[in-house]
Amino acid sequence: MAVLVAGGCVDREAEVRRAREEAEAKARAEAARKEMETLPKVFKNRDYLKKVDDTATPSAPPPPKK
Repeated sequence: MAVLVAGGCVDREAEVRRAREEAEAKARAEAARKEMETLPKVFKNRDYLKKVDDTATPSAPPPPKK
């Protein structure tokens, strides 16, 4: 009889652990989904693809002649 009682406790612990793991997996999946939705908004600005205009930057003074 002790084996049946101990076996029942193990099953409940496994069930609780499984439910907790499922909840954690769902939370991770939801967080990943939200992150994937926000990433396109963050990287919407494509300024990094524009060509740099060197004429707009001030040039260094000419080196002194000897």
